[in-house]
Amino acid sequence: MPPSPEHRSSLGRVPQGYAVIPVSEDQAAASLRIGVLVRQEPDPVAGHFVVLRDTVDAQVFLGAVTDTVGRVTQWVEVWVQNLAGLTQVVPAYLEALSNHALDQRWKEQAASFAQLDEATVIHTGWESHHPKPVFLDLDKKQPIHPLDAQSGEHWALCQDDGFLEQKKLPAYSTSLHRYLYLKEMGGQSPVVTVTADSPSNDSCWPMSKLTDSQGGRLVPLNAGGGLMMVRPFAPIGFEAFVDLLGSGQWDGIRHGKSVLDLGLGVQSLQGTDGDGEKRASDGWLFLGASGRWSRLIETMHLKLRLLSDTIAAARAITQHTQKPIFNLTPASFRVSLGQRGSELPFLWTAKNTLVDPGVAIALPLQTSDYRYYMPGRGEAASIYHPQTAGRSVQGQGALRIREVLDSSGGVITLEGTLTTQDKIAPARHDLAWLRLNLGSGRTDLYAHLDREAAMAEGEWRFRTVKQKLSKEAQAALKAAEGVPMPDTPFEIVPLLSSPCDMYALGVLAVRTLLVDNETKLSVALDEVLSLARQVGQDQDASAELSDRIEAVFSQDDRWVGSLGPHRMSHEPLEPADAFDVVPPKLWWDVLAMVVRLFPGMAGDCPCHDFGDAPQGGIHKIYERSLGDLGSLILRTRSLIVIDWRFNREVHMVLRRLQVGLSS
Repeated sequence: MPPSPEHRSSLGRVPQGYAVIPVSEDQAAASLRIGVLVRQEPDPVAGHFVVLRDTVDAQVFLGAVTDTVGRVTQWVEVWVQNLAGLTQVVPAYLEALSNHALDQRWKEQAASFAQLDEATVIHTGWESHHPKPVFLDLDKKQPIHPLDAQSGEHWALCQDDGFLEQKKLPAYSTSLHRYLYLKEMGGQSPVVTVTADSPSNDSCWPMSKLTDSQGGRLVPLNAGGGLMMVRPFAPIGFEAFVDLLGSGQWDGIRHGKSVLDLGLGVQSLQGTDGDGEKRASDGWLFLGASGRWSRLIETMHLKLRLLSDTIAAARAITQHTQKPIFNLTPASFRVSLGQRGSELPFLWTAKNTLVDPGVAIALPLQTSDYRYYMPGRGEAASIYHPQTAGRSVQGQGALRIREVLDSSGGVITLEGTLTTQDKIAPARHDLAWLRLNLGSGRTDLYAHLDREAAMAEGEWRFRTVKQKLSKEAQAALKAAEGVPMPDTPFEIVPLLSSPCDMYALGVLAVRTLLVDNETKLSVALDEVLSLARQVGQDQDASAELSDRIEAVFSQDDRWVGSLGPHRMSHEPLEPADAFDVVPPKLWWDVLAMVVRLFPGMAGDCPCHDFGDAPQGGIHKIYERSLGDLGSLILRTRSLIVIDWRFNREVHMVLRRLQVGLSS
């Protein structure tokens, strides 16, 4: 259906009370300009900027590409490197980070997005080269690059370690502190502190001194000259789209107390005219109540396609980086729709995009057979994160070095004993991170613990993995053989990999297929995990998983009510009626696909635990799930295009008549 006249008139318009301000002076002079959307008077809740999300090292703003007359040609996300999010990083792993490491991570992240799908990155050069610090003048609606009044030089991010050392400040490359300076002034340049906790001395100015000298009503966009990235904007959140497919509603694009009309052709999704016909006429293949049963199959098909896109996106980024994602939630994905006005219902044009590449941080350990990653962000408990995984255990103990076994080629291995009263239960591949203070300075060792080899209660024998250490550290460790070292801090680091992400995707599958107006996610997830345990414990393991699920359902009618296909829709449906539309065998296969996403459950998941992924191919664990979804999508599509619906509805009527006659 073509856009309505009201829709056409709103295309390319900036919401009232807002402006799109270019992100640099160069952009302000261009024919097509990249800018950010700014509310000229701050929203009482959300302020001036429309912040789409905060990641561990970035803030993501809603922006736009505009032409010379200010018409929006494309809505985009403007990513700005921001170290404020590092306050969420687990302290022990913060030490593995530096400005250099964060810049490398940013460049690799932008390259990954571009290589996976060139359309997901708008190349600007800011992905790899730091732009000038920029503030936005709200009155003039212009970007401002701060200038020094005396020299006329622009302030810039200082990456010169020698200059910072001369000023007795932390180096850029090895710290997380950032400063601005006037490059052409050399050693005579003053320094402006950027990061809140940066060390300061007499040569340093606060940021306020710099901004006060510029005049105007300024708000900082990229005050520290951090790296940037621009990506197309996907307007609909994952959960919002799932609810739309279940015949729910969408709250729209919000900024504080406001709902923004960006002219994206999705505003009609925010409400219906009472019976859903308005939305159905545009978005769906089958119409309203007249196609109620067909709509259930259509909903199922579209939800399975959404899940397939979701898992494929996770697999693609994992294959490219060979790192787990970690911290996957619905907020990690956003959905865009194709242009309205084509013959294809626009809900069928949905594309799901991974918008947060995760926060996996690698331990600085290069010589182990395994790569160890930890979720860098220390977050509260989440239903999307397995609570039994990734929980490092910290403590203190007494350490003795029994023997340095090998110290050739700059690589050292040693054996020792750790005694602790803390309760620890490391798995086979878990590491103990031991921190020793020796004469040569602090030394970190990584070791595997072996309880059975110990000689006394509370003791753990350990052997370190091969590590590259300085000659001074190696000599200090050799000299420490047999010397008791009390109060040695340690941390048990679990081996985690892509199975943690698979678990999160399993919860997303439950959220997509089994949560309706009557069921919360926590309840649905608990029932799915109960089903997985039952088919794993009480059924013939040699039988197909879908057959075992069918047997469980046949033994207890309560499963039909809790995990039946009626849960896919927000419209009221009886479980038996839903099974009259969805072939039972198809539904057993859907549930089998969901169960296989949970590591260690039912014996059918390709992963036995949260570290069980092939080294060098940690993306391969998704292949079975994508194959299952491909088959399910093909089968549901065939149900839509053949006359199966009519046959099932006839069967439903006959069943009801049979029940009536028997009563």
